[in-house]
Amino acid sequence: MTHPLIPQLGFLKAYDTRAAVSDGVAGTILAILLIPQVMAYAQLAGLPPEAGLYGALVPPLLYALFGTSGFVSVGPVALISLVIAGAAGETGAQPLEAAAIVGIEAGVFLVAIGASRLGRLINFISEPVLLGFTAAVAILILTSQVPTLVGTDPERAGNLPDALAAFWQAVPNWQPVSAMIGGGAVILLFACSRYAAPLAWKLGIRPPWRQAVAKSLPLFIIIGCALAASQVEADIALVSAPPQGLPALTIPAFKADLWLGLLPSALVVAVIIFATATAVAKSLAGSDRRGFDTNREAVALGLGNIGASLTGGYAVSASLSRSALVEESGGRTALAHVVGAVWVLVTIVFFAPILAFLPKTALAALVISAIFGLIKLREMKRVWDHDRTEAALIAVAFFATIGFGVQIGLAAGALAGLAHYVWITSLPRVTRVASHDGGETFRSIDRDEISMNTLPALALRIDRSIYFANAAYVEDRIFERLANHDDIRAVIFDMRSVNGIDASGAAMFARLVERMTREDIAVHFAALHEPVRAQLDRLPQTKTSFHRSVNDALEACDCDL
Repeated sequence: MTHPLIPQLGFLKAYDTRAAVSDGVAGTILAILLIPQVMAYAQLAGLPPEAGLYGALVPPLLYALFGTSGFVSVGPVALISLVIAGAAGETGAQPLEAAAIVGIEAGVFLVAIGASRLGRLINFISEPVLLGFTAAVAILILTSQVPTLVGTDPERAGNLPDALAAFWQAVPNWQPVSAMIGGGAVILLFACSRYAAPLAWKLGIRPPWRQAVAKSLPLFIIIGCALAASQVEADIALVSAPPQGLPALTIPAFKADLWLGLLPSALVVAVIIFATATAVAKSLAGSDRRGFDTNREAVALGLGNIGASLTGGYAVSASLSRSALVEESGGRTALAHVVGAVWVLVTIVFFAPILAFLPKTALAALVISAIFGLIKLREMKRVWDHDRTEAALIAVAFFATIGFGVQIGLAAGALAGLAHYVWITSLPRVTRVASHDGGETFRSIDRDEISMNTLPALALRIDRSIYFANAAYVEDRIFERLANHDDIRAVIFDMRSVNGIDASGAAMFARLVERMTREDIAVHFAALHEPVRAQLDRLPQTKTSFHRSVNDALEACDCDL
């Protein structure tokens, strides 16, 4: 496999006219959704609309060169936009400057992770933590956009109590006409999201045109809001017209206190980008027969963030809805997203003045209509059914984020997840095993069908790897089992579930062997994995024996089965 910093262009070898046409159609369909959406996300981030448009130009090209999926759509997303809004507000810096610095720092961190082949580190953020965190972020996004929806502009807040307080103070200033336009847009957008695609199918519209029709409706709704706003005399807030022309290369001035002050936010942004984008890429992995590599994903996302932040945009990530749209629209390669970026560029160069007719309330409605995909109740129920303790992690991440903001919420969730891992791995099960089929298989004696009695050889199975946090617990449980039986001549350790032993675990077994030797109890190890056997080979060979199976160990003990 090539190094993550080397572009990967193998998908172009079989590229032909048919693929180019498919990518052109899919990229055009993508642009219909992409253009109003990235403007809305820029508004959510507290940035001018062009920041969202610029953020959709360079990242798709860089992802096509370095990424591993042909369908992942990289650009501004709601989750990152909310974090950017909070980061800029905390420092007092200019929003665009703060957003650019956060994007660059997050990008450098991601490139370093990928280039060092440490992409697996993302696994330390558990699925329940992400479920609770993203659900809380959806609530925060909603509370941040409702004021804009009704025509007010209160001070932005990073947590729910502050957001509600700010909104309550702004309630007397709400604009009924803006609220009617925005509320109507929300209703129509939700209806389109729920019913447009099925209705198109019933009407006989098949892929890729089915998605083209369904995903173009939000654009027409936004245009309808602009027409409605132009026909009323009420003072409705409109977006500022993006400047026409290509974005300029802009490098933020280095101010040590500002760059250091934004570093925590950048690290949070990097973690969120990597966690959500890899989840999107994994969900689409294999659709285009390309392999998935978290290290290449980190490099592609990091370079995309740096590129966006240096060209007037801000931090970007992968969008599941846009990625699925490209796949369903018949896109063949990552060049479909480049086509979408070209359409964004065409819009900036030729149609920028027209965008100034868009009301802010309509963009707020577009953001609100997209957030409920972040609340995954079905996945939460699966976690609840699987393990109530892990379900508690969802609650920890959710309430910490709601009450204290995204940075503390993600940190609290991650720490709770690590604490849960340490807790469950520190309490491995040590159970006595026997057989119900004459020694062919060995299972816990707690099962009703177990009939064989292995005594005076006590067979024990350890159900986890042994390391410093659980070695003492395992030792205590072993001697508890020994105390329940008299006249034990041998102890057999079934090690099939032990995948690793650290120095503390090896020291524990050394103590155990010495103690059992003094008590004339033979020690046998069975079904060891090779790395574990290498660690235990250092024990005194005259006091221990190793066997391929528990049955072999019992026969070596001269036990009559």
